[in-house]
Amino acid sequence: MNIYNGKLVELPNEGKAIVVTDLHGNLKDYKKYLDIWEKYEEENIHFILTGDFIHAMGRKNDRSIDILESIKQKCEINENFHPLLGNHEWSTISRTSVYKRGVNQSLNFEALLKERFDKGWKNKLEEYKKFFKKLPIAVKTDNKVFISHGGPPKDINNLNEIINIADEGYISNDKLYQILWNREGDYTENDLQSFLRAVGCNAMIVGHTPVNGTKLIGSKQLIVSSSYTKGKKAYVLLDLEKKINNAEDIQDMVKKLNWFS
Repeated sequence: MNIYNGKLVELPNEGKAIVVTDLHGNLKDYKKYLDIWEKYEEENIHFILTGDFIHAMGRKNDRSIDILESIKQKCEINENFHPLLGNHEWSTISRTSVYKRGVNQSLNFEALLKERFDKGWKNKLEEYKKFFKKLPIAVKTDNKVFISHGGPPKDINNLNEIINIADEGYISNDKLYQILWNREGDYTENDLQSFLRAVGCNAMIVGHTPVNGTKLIGSKQLIVSSSYTKGKKAYVLLDLEKKINNAEDIQDMVKKLNWFS
């Protein structure tokens, strides 16, 4: 049985977990990953979305609302379904505009809400904000893998700081900001190793940065791009029972998405 401990999901050494990153409103990819997960219906397998499931590049193909409604429903009916907070969901909570290639995705999201819900769009926005605040920030597995949207944050001394990371709120919270926004270049390999020691892990899986499927940072971090990517689309079928010494041990568990949209 998985354990929700504050803002941390703790998974035991049983079964597997599918790790999917950064859908950014791509409903086709979301459905493809769900299809993969549902093939394991008879097995003990978790489904982890590492945040940023909202905000596509343009409104035309942005299915953020459809993805959100599905995620909310699956959270209610399936205890093995674990969406995490990403920086784009955080932007909705904090009312901070986020941009990609000059596009204000926060305004586009509000426009989608107005089109779908008309005069009730503000109530729906508040509903989504409350849902985002309930989301965990990270997953820690018993075989010592730490999974989050971005990061690592600096100056983390122990796992309790992750469990309680939202206690200081969602605005002006530097450690929360870093675990959602930090990407390669914002931290050193020593920072990464120091963080993993503090939280008792040997490897880290993140999304946030578009790469060509996956990218290994040193020997301790694996960046995965499942939908919003610089080329290939990949996910991780993480074996929760296998000993993990570093991120290199996870590379054999990387799977490529065979469909492209």
